[in-house]
Amino acid sequence: MISTLVFSLLLAASGTSEATPRATDAVAQEAPKAKPKKICRTTGLTGSRIAKKLCKTQEQWDQAESASELSVKGKAGTTMPPQMDTGI
Repeated sequence: MISTLVFSLLLAASGTSEATPRATDAVAQEAPKAKPKKICRTTGLTGSRIAKKLCKTQEQWDQAESASELSVKGKAGTTMPPQMDTGI
């Protein structure tokens, strides 16, 4: 009976000790990741006098610019219909 009491006290003391860090404490102590800085630009809409403000991160602006360039390059040379071989 005394051994059970001693064991219970030792178990309770080891479980509540603040000397050993817990896994949840380690996660809570990590520094939160910094949010990327947003860059806002004013864009003019076709057919409107009212400008629209767009805010994106630098990475998003770069992706939009590269997609725009690919779109323009992909359309280059497509103004003429394809030439068909008549077989004559």
